Amino acid sequence: MTPVADDNPEVAFEQWLGGLTALTGSADAARQWRGRRYAFAYRLGEKLVGESSTHPPITGSAVYGIWLKWGLLYVGQTNEASRRLRDLPIGESHHLANTFPPEIWDRVLVIDWPSLAEAEAALAHLDHATIGLALEHRLQVRVQPLANATRRTKGGGWRPIDRGKSKSRGARAAEAIGDLADAVDRLWDIAAVHDGESTSLPTAVRSVRPGELLREEHAV
Repeated sequence: MTPVADDNPEVAFEQWLGGLTALTGSADAARQWRGRRYAFAYRLGEKLVGESSTHPPITGSAVYGIWLKWGLLYVGQTNEASRRLRDLPIGESHHLANTFPPEIWDRVLVIDWPSLAEAEAALAHLDHATIGLALEHRLQVRVQPLANATRRTKGGGWRPIDRGKSKSRGARAAEAIGDLADAVDRLWDIAAVHDGESTSLPTAVRSVRPGELLREEHAV
């Protein structure tokens, strides 16, 4: 009987390694693999921030989250959404995709928070960068994403992070953005379980399912 990978991490690792070795087993195969991965990452990036018939492009500040099938993996923020979120699935300047490739992401959620009505009051006394960090901090404390819970060590391991004791810029500003943070929380909670068309969500929100892009790719 063939071993079941889900029951044995070592078997799963060998299958993953064998699959990648086969996909890159020649110069032509490696070239095709690189092309396929970049084409998928490009399409995903366009879905996350590009203009569509129902959503304007996201170019400035945003908070975002990434799910695997079992639950929330990562929460982040950026003030350059057009560049950073297109790069997110490529992984050239963002570490996450190097460990958890975008082909296995279950959902990516992006909230264009400056477009919310509640953002005006926050922006009257705080800049975009500080608000983004504050929203990121509040979300990370509330929803506890796995990849944000630890930090790499110099010795090749990981150490836990206690965000409840953080004195970071975002943590210090978190209490000053109450109404905006509440609005972001409401949208986040709706979109995190939304299984319909992304077009039925408010225009400030994107909920993208990478698996649907893969299925479309295979159907061509």
